[in-house]
This record gives sequence, C-alpha cells and structure tokens, in this order.
Amino acid sequence: MSRTMLCVLTAGVLASVSLGTSLVRRHVLGEETRVPHDPGTYRVALHVSAQSTGDARLMTACPLDFGGQHVFGEETSSDTLSAKAIESRHGERRHIQWSLRPGAARGPVQASYEFYCSVGVRRGNSSMGRLNKLLHAPPKPGEDLAASPGIDPSDAEITELALELTAGLETKVDKARALFHFVAEEIRAEPRGSQSAGECLTSGRGDALGRTRLVVALCRNRGIPARLVTGILLAKSGAQKAHTWVEAWVGDYWMSMCPAHHHCGRVPATYLIFGYGDMLMVRAKRVRDLDYAFVVEPTAQAARASDEASPLRAFFARVSLHSLPPAEGRLVEFLLLLPVAALIICVFRNLIGLESFGTFAPALIGLAFRELASLPGILVFLSIVLVGWLMRRVMDRYHLLQVPRTAFMLSLVVVMLIALIVAANYRDVAATRYISLFPLVILTGMIERFWTLETEDGAWCSFKTLVATLVIAATISLVVGIPVLVRHLVNYPETIGLVMACQLLIGRYTGYRLLELYRFRDFLRQPEVNATEEPS
Repeated sequence: MSRTMLCVLTAGVLASVSLGTSLVRRHVLGEETRVPHDPGTYRVALHVSAQSTGDARLMTACPLDFGGQHVFGEETSSDTLSAKAIESRHGERRHIQWSLRPGAARGPVQASYEFYCSVGVRRGNSSMGRLNKLLHAPPKPGEDLAASPGIDPSDAEITELALELTAGLETKVDKARALFHFVAEEIRAEPRGSQSAGECLTSGRGDALGRTRLVVALCRNRGIPARLVTGILLAKSGAQKAHTWVEAWVGDYWMSMCPAHHHCGRVPATYLIFGYGDMLMVRAKRVRDLDYAFVVEPTAQAARASDEASPLRAFFARVSLHSLPPAEGRLVEFLLLLPVAALIICVFRNLIGLESFGTFAPALIGLAFRELASLPGILVFLSIVLVGWLMRRVMDRYHLLQVPRTAFMLSLVVVMLIALIVAANYRDVAATRYISLFPLVILTGMIERFWTLETEDGAWCSFKTLVATLVIAATISLVVGIPVLVRHLVNYPETIGLVMACQLLIGRYTGYRLLELYRFRDFLRQPEVNATEEPS
C-alpha cells in the first residue's frame, strides 16, 4: 500500500469516526448537546448600561462553580467594551473585567454577560467539590465575628435585643433561629435602599440587604459566626437585582437563612451564589447613570419532562465539555482552536504558498489577536519585532553563542514591554489590552528568525515573510473568532477528527501552489502558432 493511499484511508477513518460520533451524540442528546437536559438548568443574562465619562471600567461578578451549582456556556458581548475573565486562585471569586475599546468615544456603554447554570447537581466535578470544602470549612478563630461595613455587632441597641431574644437558649442553632424569626416577623419588608443593621432595627423596616445585615449583626453579637451571601433567585421571573441572605456557623455546619422569604435552616437550590460578603454585582469607574439587571429564564429542555436516562445518554452527558469548571472550559476551548489554527497554516503554506516564521508562531499570535480583537495589538506586535530586529543587529557585533544570545534577546523584549507598559500608564492607556497575551518566547524566536532569514536571503525576503506571518495570524484570528465555530467545537469536540483528516490529506499534496501558478503563469500559457509559418 502506498503512503498516499495510507493517508487517504486514515483520513477517511478519522472523518467517519468524527461524523459518526457527532451523529450519535446528536441523536441521543438532541438539543442537550448545547444545553444539558435538566429541570434545574437556567439561562441567565446580566445587562449593564451606563454613560462613560472617560476611560470607562466595569467589573461584573460571576457565579461560583461549586457545591450543587454548575456554571457553563459563559459569553460576553459589547460594542464598546472588551471583556476579560478574572478568577481568584481557588475560584472563590470570579469577575468579568470590562474596559473601553480603543477608539471608542465617550457616551453610552452597554455590556451583556450570559451563562447557563444547573442547580441541584448531585455529582459535580472535582473542582466543584474542592471549592465546596473550602467555602464551607469551619471559620477560623475570630472570623465572621467582627464589625464590617453596615454591620456593628457591638451596637447597644443590637446587644440589648440579642440578649433578650436568646435568654434561656443553650445551643447556637436555637439562638440563630430565635434571632432570625424576630427579623423575619417583626422587621417590616420595605424597599428603602441600603441600610445598616442599626438603621434597620431603629426604623423597624428595611429591604433584603438591611434585614440580612441585622441578622448577621445579632448573630455575631452572640458569638455566632455569620456572613452575608450574595446572589440571585433563579425562581424569580422578570428583571431583578442582587439578593442577599445569611449563613451562620452553628457548631458543625453553615445554616442558611433568608429573612426576605422566610427560609430558615436551608434555602432553595434556586438561590444562585455569586460570592460571600457584602459584594457589589457591578462596580464601575469613570461612568455615571450605572444600571444593571438580571434576566432569568428556564431552558426549553428544563420545561419538559426529562426522558428516561439511558447508559449512552449518561455517558455523553458525563463526558460533555459543559461539565468542566469555567476556567478549565476556557482552556479546553483554547486547545480545541489550536488544531483549527494549524489547519489554516497548512492551507496557507502548502496550498497557497505563503511562507511564515514557523508553524506554531502564527497560530499562537492569531489566537492572541482573537483575544485582543484590535488593530493596536497587531501594531504593537509588529513594532516589538522590528525594534527587536534592530537590537539584534547591534548584538551581532558581540558574536554571542546561540543560547546566551536568545536569552539576552528575551531580556531585551521584557525590557521593551515594561517600558511600553510604563509609558502607556503615563498616558492613561491600559497596555495589557494589547500585550498581555503575547508569548515572550514566541516574540524572541521570531526576532531571531527574522534576523537569520535576512542574513541568508536578504531584507526583502525577511520582511515579506513577516508580512505573510501577520496575514496568516490575522486570518486565524478572524476564523477562530467566529462564535458559531467555537460553540460547535465545544458541543462536538470530535470535530477535531475532521480537522486531522484534512491535515493528513494536505500533508500528501505535492502539486503546484496557487502562488506558484501565479508566478509561472507565463510558462503555463500555450505558445501561439502562426498559421502562415510553415514548420521547418
């Protein structure tokens, strides 16, 4: 069997397995390939609007992925703002950082953050379990007992009331319940804006936040560690703001209490947690007229009765990429796009005939451009390569060995980036929008390749290759930035088999490239034979 036939057969097997798996997945799961078929699955959208007065910055909170709640399918969109996901080391805080796009004028700004969430999850991933243990661990000595903004446990009126309500009670559970029932039954619910615990008690009325602060203050006064929980209510229809409730440590577990809806001991699974503490869902700088709202709706699948589970359905649901934690999900999405970027490079180099600086360099640069989504990012990259090339010419006088020379070039690139960041900060420009994702090693390697190619083939050839690399990287950025493609790869990751099949077929192509056909077009033309001339 020839090598070409072997490649064709292997490509056919890969394509058949990929398409077959996708068809089986689609047949078994149906629409569940996009959204898990679960009665506890909801689609949530956060819409933010404001008026920018300068270089606007927003910070929107994201729900936690832990315990019985799982978050997936996160998407951000805005015409004027660029988004960047930020997550703490252990995942106990998650935010989306929004910054004004380059060239965007002052005026109205809008941002949307959408995600799916499943609540009441019985079998979560290991990351959810680790975070659940961390957030539900016993409080450290003195933790969740001191005063905090809006909560003063040592207030005289609060102390007097707490002593009166807990007189004769022994256990922390009984004390916490007595304090809760007083607030839930005696403090009148009224939307009065943010109130401190003392103000809520004095007026005898307050909103959900004020009443929650009062419960926390009363518990802390009696030596019961208590904390606020911030989130939203998935069971609530229409637009809504943030909701707060209480968790009190009663000796061996955190007991949940919601004075606004009279839940004591536990709250429904539809209470989606965004974080612990008196946190803001949306924070902003250099904006005015800030407003936001959450809109929650059950998925179409959740509205129907679930079908009988089959082993195949359970298997596909278990291995679905939607079951991954948000951070791992974004990493897998990046990895899925790498083979697609490599295929685009194969098309440009083996079918079209454009040369580039390596194979992985254009792929990584293209994915970085996808995140940056701006022309300044390309200009910054080009500037760094050209400045590094000039420095490389100066370094050639020292005749360094290859490894120390590359290390020195890496240090020079770092110095350039630091200088650029400092200069941008002086001009009040966020340089991290343009250079934070550029791999320094790739930059250093391209500078070295640029210099080597100039030495071997001349300056024109090196500049031509640099331009071709940027064209390939820009094309990769445009293709992998198509939302439909990204969603399809996440829903059907076996599509990578089709990509690999195309790579195999291109790998055996030995015909003319398009640019070669253009360069040698004169040789391909048939010579015109003069009819009046007789052959010699």
